[in-house]
Amino acid sequence: MGLTEEKIKDLQDKKFDELFTKNIKEWSEMASNAHSVARAYITKGAEPRPDDVLKMLLPMLEPHETLRKHQEKVHAKYSRYRVAFGEYIIDQILFKKEEKQS
Repeated sequence: MGLTEEKIKDLQDKKFDELFTKNIKEWSEMASNAHSVARAYITKGAEPRPDDVLKMLLPMLEPHETLRKHQEKVHAKYSRYRVAFGEYIIDQILFKKEEKQS
């Protein structure tokens, strides 16, 4: 599916953008690891698509205590927020970096 403007707005309404900024180093490491695993095991060395990276990132996010506490605090416990946040991380970390390199 991918990240849409509607999902970004929903995340901003629940302050996930602030959570991202506060913990950017950790999210960067997780996104990089997910990208590496997707590249090695899903695409066999080719550049993975965002949804392929998301498949690897979601199992890392599910038990993440900081994320779970944030979801509870802002009343956003549904898994759709976790998925949208994963898409947001991938967009901000992996694909914003590509835009800067172009």
